[in-house]
Parts: sequence; C-alpha cells; structure tokens
Amino acid sequence: MNPEALRLAAELGGSVLSAPGGFVLVERIQGHGLPQVAVLGRTAEDLREPLAAVTAIQARGVALNVVGLLPLPGCDLAQALQLHRRRLGALVCALDAGLPWLDGKPMLVRRLPGRIARAVPVALEKAPMGPLEKADLKLFLPDWDKARRKMTFRRPEWREAPDHEQHGGFEADLWPGVPLPEGAELRVPPLVLPEATALTDALRTALRAATGQPIPFLPLPGDPAPLHALRTLTLKATAFRGPVRAWELAFEGLSRLPAPPHFCARC
Repeated sequence: MNPEALRLAAELGGSVLSAPGGFVLVERIQGHGLPQVAVLGRTAEDLREPLAAVTAIQARGVALNVVGLLPLPGCDLAQALQLHRRRLGALVCALDAGLPWLDGKPMLVRRLPGRIARAVPVALEKAPMGPLEKADLKLFLPDWDKARRKMTFRRPEWREAPDHEQHGGFEADLWPGVPLPEGAELRVPPLVLPEATALTDALRTALRAATGQPIPFLPLPGDPAPLHALRTLTLKATAFRGPVRAWELAFEGLSRLPAPPHFCARC
C-alpha cells in the first residue's frame, strides 16, 4: 500500500481505492440516493475548499452528496474511474477543481488544448478565434502583449517531449479547430466545453455572487486529460474553482438541478 495514499486519505478523511498508481476517494454523504457531485483535485489542496463548503451546506440542510477524487502521481485516472464507476454512482455533474484560473482571476473555461507529439516540429495553423473572444482576452489580460497571447492561445510553440533524451521528439498544444499535422500523434484530444447550460449558469452565478466580479468564459492553456476522464462518468463535467463561499453557492445551485436516475454499488 502506498504510504502517501494512506497519509492523504487520513488527512482528507477518505479511503484508498485500488487503481493503477493509487487513488483516494473522499466521501461527504448526507443520505443514500441524494443528488451527487464529484469534485476532482489534482492535489490535496484543490479539495480543501469544496470539502469545507459541502460540510457547511450539509449542516444547513442542503440535500447533496459530494465525493472528492484525488489521483496520486502516476495514476491512470480514466482506468481508475472506469474501475470504480458503480462505487461513484450517478452524478449531477463532475467538476475539475485543479485547473488554475487564467492569470489568477476568476473565470470559467471555454476550451482547452490537447497535446500532440512529432519527431520534428512543423508549423501549426493558427487556432480560430472570433472578435468577441479576442476582445475578452485582451480585456482580461491587459498586461499581456499581442505576441504572448498569440503564442499561448493561437499558435503554441513546440517543446522537447519529457522523454526526449531517451526517445527524441517534440510535443505541442493543439487547440480545437486546428488540424492535426501530418505525421503527428494525438496524445490528448483538445476539448470544447458547453457554456449555455444549467450547470454553467449555476457555477457562473456562484462565482459572481462570491467575488463581485464579472465571470468570462475563456480558453485556458491547461491539461484537458482529467476532464476527458470525468466526462466518461457524466457529460455534465467542467472546470470550477473558487473560495469556499463560491463552492457553497455552487453546491446549493447544483442541488436544485435535475439528478440522473440513481444507481450505485450499494443498490
């Protein structure tokens, strides 16, 4: 048994599940069969605010179960979630709490770039971006110059792959709408997230109320692989983070959304 997994489980009040690489499940169950939300953390810190928030709202009588998911380094998240699908049960939604806000400011995610690999770099086509999105980014990132925005969101640079010394090769981000270059391997697909849904409305309303700021939908240069894994549990999966108050308001809003037909390993 992984000692780090046991330490984190004790620290967060969870249990270690069998999975390739190690996996910690943190359950905050108010009652069997209630609507349930899953929250994925990339680190233990990512789960502290949502776990504190669900404790607070459950004490006020909000009927919602929350499960925190914490894969350890090297965990095959997609395989782990598939293995424990019935243990997790039916979900109103799944939220990735580990993606950082762009430039540290509250936002919701519109799209994420995938990752490609190729033996030799080639020119990538520029990612499509409409005038409104360009204006939103410029307003949100006033200290970024045009070249930095272009390199980050439209035409990323190639970099040596992590295994470059052993196997050679390079990797790059691939934004949605950019064709895969000839001879390149698609390692993680890019991802476009729905915006005009009851889920995103509840999350945006919560962030607005908690921060007192407008909350834009923006592209985020982050790793979409965990969200792809969460979407195997429920298509209602997106990225969300915030202070405890934002999580409280978000959970209260999510508890009012229609829940899917209940199932779990206990039934």
